[in-house]
Formats: sequence, C-alpha cells, structure tokens
Amino acid sequence: MARLKHLVVVVPGIGGSVLQTPEGAARWDEHRRRFVAAATRPGRLGLDQHPDLVPVGLLPDVTLLGPFVVPGYDHLVRQICNHFDDVRVDVSRPGRAPDPRADLVLFPYDFRHSIQHAAERLAADVAVRLGGEHTGARRRRVIVVAHSMGGLVARYWMGPLGGAADCAALVTLGTPHRGAPKALEVLGNGLMVGRKRLAGLTEVLRQWPSAYELLPRYPVVGRLGDDAPLNPYELEAGSTGSASFAAQAKRAFGVHQDIEVAWTELHRGPGCPEVTAVFGRGHATFQHALLSPSGLTVTKDSANWLPNPDWHGDGTVPAISAIPIEQNDTRARRAVPKRHMALASSSVVVDILAEYTGEPLDAVRGDTPDEPWLGLDLEETALSGGPVPVGVTLHGAQADERTQVRVRARPQDGRREGGTSWLPCAGAGDGRWQGHLPPLGAGSYTVEVSATGVPVVSRLSAGDVLGVIDAEKADDADGADTDMDVDVDA
Repeated sequence: MARLKHLVVVVPGIGGSVLQTPEGAARWDEHRRRFVAAATRPGRLGLDQHPDLVPVGLLPDVTLLGPFVVPGYDHLVRQICNHFDDVRVDVSRPGRAPDPRADLVLFPYDFRHSIQHAAERLAADVAVRLGGEHTGARRRRVIVVAHSMGGLVARYWMGPLGGAADCAALVTLGTPHRGAPKALEVLGNGLMVGRKRLAGLTEVLRQWPSAYELLPRYPVVGRLGDDAPLNPYELEAGSTGSASFAAQAKRAFGVHQDIEVAWTELHRGPGCPEVTAVFGRGHATFQHALLSPSGLTVTKDSANWLPNPDWHGDGTVPAISAIPIEQNDTRARRAVPKRHMALASSSVVVDILAEYTGEPLDAVRGDTPDEPWLGLDLEETALSGGPVPVGVTLHGAQADERTQVRVRARPQDGRREGGTSWLPCAGAGDGRWQGHLPPLGAGSYTVEVSATGVPVVSRLSAGDVLGVIDAEKADDADGADTDMDVDVDA
C-alpha cells in the first residue's frame, strides 16, 4: 500500500452532515427518532426557528427513517483508510482547532444554508490547515472528494473564492452541476411520499437557500404549443405553491452563474484543478417538467430539447446534469451503474486517489460503463399498506427469451420476517420489466433485483435502499412543533 500524497477532503451532500444546536442538542443525526421528527415536527430544521445549527460530523452508514433516505459516509472513509497506509482522519468542526497532521478531512456543514455559506467555511478551514506550509508546498496540495451538493460547495470554494490554487483535483460523485429536476418537483409541488404530501416539511424546505440551488440551471419547463421552455426562475407565482419561488430561484441561479464564470476562466488557464465527474446512468430519474393550465408536472420522460435522452441518471440527478458545464473532455468523466446514494461509497474514489499516488490521472474514462448493467425505477420512500412498483431496464446488452428478472425486499435491521421472497417481474418489451413488491411494514429495506440469462455476462444484479414509513404517521397535519426529543424508537 502507499501513503496519500495529498490532503483529501470529503464534502458530503445535502442531509449528509450531523447537526446540533449551539447548546449541543441533536437536530439531525443517524438516530431514528431524528428522522421521524423531521416529518412530524419539521420546524426543528427550519431556519426561522434555528438559524444556526452546528455541524459536528458526517452521517455514518444509515439509510432511512422518516421521509428521507440519506447516504452514510462510513464506508467511503473505511475504503480510503484500508487502501492507504497510516491515514490520519480529522473532522472539521467550528470552534475546534484542526489536526495539522491529518491526511483525510471530513467536512460537515449546515446544509440548509447557501452553498456559498459552506464554501466560505471550507476556505477558512483549508487556509488554517495549509497555513504553516510555504507557498510552493501548499500549491496543489488538496484533493476534494464531494458527493451530490458537496460538489457545488467545493466548486464555489475553488472558483469564486479562489481556492483552485491549493487544489490538485476535484472528484464529484453525482453532483448536480446543472441542477436536478427533482428539486423542482419538491419545491414546486411539495414533498410527496406515496400519495401523501408532507406540507409542514415542504414549507421548511422552502426556507432553505440550498434547496433552490439544486434547481436546474437550464430551461427545464416545457409548455404547450411551440413556446420555448422556461428556466425555473421564469415560472409565475401561480405555477408553484410558493409565492417567493421565482425570487429564490433567481438568486440560486446567480450562484450557479458565479460558479460558471469562475470555472470558465479557470478552464482556459494552466492552473485549473483536474475534475473527474462520476455519474450514474440508466436509472429512471426526473428529467424535465411540463407546464399546463392544470399545473406543473415533473416527469421522468426525456425531453426532446435536452441532449442524450437515453442517459437517464442515478435516480436523483440526471446524467447530463452531473457533468460540469465547461467540461467537454470524456476522459474527465466516468459513468458507473450506481444509483445516487451508492455513489457516496463508490470504490471508484479509491481508484482515482490511487492514481494520484502514482501515475497522473490520464486514463481514458468514458460516458458508458464498461459492462452491461441494470437500471432501476424505484422511489426512495413508500407508504406502508400499498404495493411498491419496481421498474427494471437492461442497458449495454440485448435481452432474449432466456432473460428472466426477479425482485425481493430484505429488512435492513436483521429481521428474518417482514421481507419478501424472490418475485418474478413481467417483461414490458425493449429490455424492460415491471414488478411489484407486496405491502411492507414500516422500516428500511434492501431491494434486490436479479437478472439471469443475460447475454455476454449471464447474470446481473442491482439494488438500492427503500424506506417504508407508517402511512398514519406520514400525515404531519402541521401539528404543534416542539423542541422536545421524544424517543420513538421501537
């Protein structure tokens, strides 16, 4: 094994940081009651009630409870520590002096605020860590590994805040460089789990500048007739459930413009950090929206005015959005058959970091995974009491009469009961299948899909995490909000 030659900084996505009040009371962490409280008492995460929460760590390997499925970062940290020698890990925490000998820095942040807010803290943290090194030694000293929105935080630091001079490379994992239509669905129509709209939590999310910074920064809203598609900030007040939507979206678009201007200039010069954009392909993902007299509909169908309609995405971020706007070199991006959550712990990170301990990062990447893979159409959360649809698509190979697809669900808490046996999926033509899991009890499950009789590779598998929440508890009904921690663990 080799030692890390750079200071590696891990920046998580939205929801990936542990948050506490200044007094030390937990508001967002891996404990089940905090997830449930986010749905039943959403004001605990509101900027109006708690404008300043303290980030104290990255979420460990958790999945769901409440209306969220959230990636953990323990597996990513373990992979790096196991692959390289004597890795010294430090967590960046406000008010605590950094470890100057750290090789791997975990950077949590208050993900409710603007990415500019987090980037400014990242700039200050790195400046302190490199402050004792002379100019020549600190140049190109840092590699940032960033998941989802964390990539936007890193890009803002490197670009508008001038951090690029300290950076050798940036690895983004499913980062919505160009935004994600899923944010338009949540902010425009409200956060839905099954057929239930979480009204209280929707209003809290509409307070967060970061949520608007995840909106698509390109014309994503089609209209009836031949009218040109609209940017989110061009939507009129009646098109969404928020009177301030257009103003908030316009401010968020300005943040993306600042990143674009700075990185376009960086890209023209010799001092640009190397950027590898890792993105998922082939999974059903919100792609665009349609505006009609009945309202705004966000759909997973491809739009005829957007490029690469067969790329789909990672289930959360479209593949075309996960590539930086200035990046045209296919060697600087890598397509993988993983969904959005799984990208947070992808082994591709270790592969890329290993190249920086030896040869330069100049291997050919590409827009397509090397082998056939299964794309999934699976919602992150479902309500108890109803069947769960699962769509499957075979990519990179042609199915034939021998190809069979099955699906099952296994509880993640170690229970032997509560899951399902293998269930067949019905063929829908064109390398697609549709299956249904029977009603599941509240909890988190691993959904596994297996395809046999696949040409070239014989067998393929895929999976993701499904969170099932109690249909009765999902109705937050804007009940009384309190800061009391009620233990709702079973």
